[in-house]
Amino acid sequence: MNEKASRQKLLHYAVSTVGGFMGGYAIFNHCDVFGNAQTANLIHIVCKIFSADFSGLGFLLLALATYISGNVFCVIAEKFIKHDLRLISLIMTSCAVVIIGLFPNIANDYIAVLPILFVMPVQWNAYRTAAGYVSATIFSTNNLRIAVMSLTRYIIDKDKKQGEQARFYWMTLLGFHSGVALACVSSVFLGTMSVWFCFVPIALTSAAYLWLKERQVKRFAVRYILKRA
Repeated sequence: MNEKASRQKLLHYAVSTVGGFMGGYAIFNHCDVFGNAQTANLIHIVCKIFSADFSGLGFLLLALATYISGNVFCVIAEKFIKHDLRLISLIMTSCAVVIIGLFPNIANDYIAVLPILFVMPVQWNAYRTAAGYVSATIFSTNNLRIAVMSLTRYIIDKDKKQGEQARFYWMTLLGFHSGVALACVSSVFLGTMSVWFCFVPIALTSAAYLWLKERQVKRFAVRYILKRA
């Protein structure tokens, strides 16, 4: 495995902790609402419509629209914004944390989940691949499926590629649920204000991103120094 692939994997594991924190924070502090995905939300929408129970339907539809908007933004950003979507995702997630943290009254309502619903699909699209693997950093179902199947194949066939794949997906799961654990522990003591602790995994991800982009950063620094000289 080359060094670039190793750095890509490390970045993927780090950003998975951000996804895990956001998921854990939303569920722990906001009535079990999972802000990273829409499967449960879509099921609730259909159930409410066919059971004629329209309480809370407005929020569910707003949540769906917000999540869709995050994906639409990704398409627009990739087409018109000439910057790395991974960096844009980190900046947007940081802004979401600040918005939630600065408005504690809103943070006690479902509205606090909306920034998460917008930035998590952006993260999913920005960090969808690493070292040739396709893997989500904002939820675990498919990662768990591939991790289990790859490990089983490795045990049966002793296939090294399957072993490497299993390691990648298990490490992604570990990163994700480490973020969940940080969100839960901090929420026990700080409640909704624990959102500020998300800057811990954001800082780790930023460091991993800069390490991956080390050559570009050095070239930029040299150009800046030469211009200042």
